[in-house]
Amino acid sequence: MFGNLFKKSPDKLIESGDKEIRRGNLESALNHYLDAIDIEKNHQGVYERLGDTYFHLDRFDEAIKSYTKAIRFHPNDYELYNKRGDCYRAKNETLNAISDYGKAISIHPENPRIAVKKGNTEFSIGYFEDALQDYLLALEYDKNDARLFEDIGDTYMELEEFYKAVDSYREAYSISHNIYTHDKIGDALRKAGDFEDAIEEYNTILRMERSQSYLFDKIGDCYIHIGNYEKAVEYYEHALKESDSTQFIYDKLGDAHYKLKQYQRSVEEYSKTIKMAPDVFYFYSKRGRAYQRLGQLKAAITDYTKAIGLNPNDSYAYNKRAEALHALGNFDQAVIDYNKALELLGIKHDKHLESTDKKDIKIIKDMRDCTEGVPFADN
Repeated sequence: MFGNLFKKSPDKLIESGDKEIRRGNLESALNHYLDAIDIEKNHQGVYERLGDTYFHLDRFDEAIKSYTKAIRFHPNDYELYNKRGDCYRAKNETLNAISDYGKAISIHPENPRIAVKKGNTEFSIGYFEDALQDYLLALEYDKNDARLFEDIGDTYMELEEFYKAVDSYREAYSISHNIYTHDKIGDALRKAGDFEDAIEEYNTILRMERSQSYLFDKIGDCYIHIGNYEKAVEYYEHALKESDSTQFIYDKLGDAHYKLKQYQRSVEEYSKTIKMAPDVFYFYSKRGRAYQRLGQLKAAITDYTKAIGLNPNDSYAYNKRAEALHALGNFDQAVIDYNKALELLGIKHDKHLESTDKKDIKIIKDMRDCTEGVPFADN
């Protein structure tokens, strides 16, 4: 490292380092730059190069120190703040990264690339309003970046401004013509409750790419919200044919068949789900509910008991088990379960029936009937 100190000037050493960079020899370049600093510690041209080399070697702390020294010589060089921000971001020191990107933008606001990086960093930690402002700043200088419009759309999604997200995604599509942008448009419309239009967006992709199980799944969800359970079943069945991950699709099929009052089919689908995910408590509660509709009360109680074992705070399972016990005439145990359900829901058992929540009213009424020995009435 010291052999050439008295043979080369700092400028020559820097030039040699630059040649090594072009050849991809980072370690050799680093040695040349360090030799230059050993000769002239305040050489203005070397510290940025040193920072760049350390960065590409993933030595981010040393890169930060090098860029900091370079900034002392060039305090108005926005690119130095940008590069140091990249180092902080690589170290997950996001607030420091945001600060440096902000300094770079204050010096040179016309560079959309830095505003986007600042926005992405803010987005990553949930600073969505700040991210949006930076994306919109970048948009002032670059209106032809489809990825930027998608970032804006993603941010509007987080801010629950779904139709603004739709508009941004449509702008992205007008630039990129990427058919999968229709998926994001569909998601935004679905979040906005515009299920029919969401279905059309998803179908736009399916007309070109049939083997997309997740889209059949999403369309099925839309039909569930619309109340068209037959179509939901149809699309979930398509999703099953194309998907390797089926447990939640079986669950959704169980829900759809339950809505159609096809309780035996519902039991069958929930059973497939349980076989694949035996430790998920609410699958047992759902199957128990279907058994209860079939009049198979003991099977229902078994499932509710399993759900409670997996999640002792499952107020739904306690209430439904109470109903089944009540229907079987096991009043004492049913009252215990009704009380437990009310306790978990934070409802006092002596609450007046003027409660605004109809479900609360029903639990209280069922418990009172049970206490008085009145048979269970499922209404």
